[in-house]
Amino acid sequence: MFSALRKSVAGSSQAICRRRMATIAPTTSQSKLAIRKAADSIKPVYVTMSSFTGKSNSAKKVVALDPTVFDHPIRRDILHLCVVHHLDSLRQGTASTKTRAEVAGSRRKIRPQKGTGRARLGDRQSPMLRGGGVAFGPKPRDFSTKLNRKVIQMGMRVALTMKLREQRLGVLQRINWWSHKTATLNSRLSGLGWRTGTLFVTGESEVPARMRLASRNLRGIECRTVTDLVVYDIVKWRRVILDLAAVDALERALGKGLLGISDSERVVSDVTHSSVEEVEPSA
Repeated sequence: MFSALRKSVAGSSQAICRRRMATIAPTTSQSKLAIRKAADSIKPVYVTMSSFTGKSNSAKKVVALDPTVFDHPIRRDILHLCVVHHLDSLRQGTASTKTRAEVAGSRRKIRPQKGTGRARLGDRQSPMLRGGGVAFGPKPRDFSTKLNRKVIQMGMRVALTMKLREQRLGVLQRINWWSHKTATLNSRLSGLGWRTGTLFVTGESEVPARMRLASRNLRGIECRTVTDLVVYDIVKWRRVILDLAAVDALERALGKGLLGISDSERVVSDVTHSSVEEVEPSA
């Protein structure tokens, strides 16, 4: 009798659990529909495209940016973690001193323990004496700290968003210069107001040769590839200029895939958006 009762109770509880799981677990079509609705509600962020050649076009072009990368909620604590993590990795940690066991010399006691009326002393390696060892001195160590990859990615999104909101993020068609002469590039950057505190980031495998040669002797100007870009660079430099290849690379690495911007939709002409940002021209 009791065994039959147990079997009936177990069967009813299993049926209830199955019903609950069936009502709670969403189907694949429902999840896809929710993702599609979320993607439809997301709108791109626009920034005015800058010109490196100095030719003025009648139609102003703007660049569409992924808001999941360039419109992230500001998290200053995440920026602090990323900056400290990067600066810790730069520390050499090679400072080293000798303990009393590592100092060369005789281990003979300097004078008798008693009878001289003077202080008690051991060997010449005592930290109290000149030329002796160092008590609790530094030794080679590793100062680097661990930070999760997703935290670093969030810090990159926050840093890019801050530069965009401060109007200190610009976009170029391509970071290249027609001459390797420093004077020509210096004149053009002075006209744009980018002479000091400007970081150029390219999405190509390396910085174009003429741009690298023309800018390497300019103080306050630096060129870098997007693979070498870290959060500390974006926070440190006053102004960050990206090319379209760098924008694509950053969105591939940091984007959530909810808004896919094709190459034809990236650059738009004759668009009047209230959300269009422009890079700050003054130094």
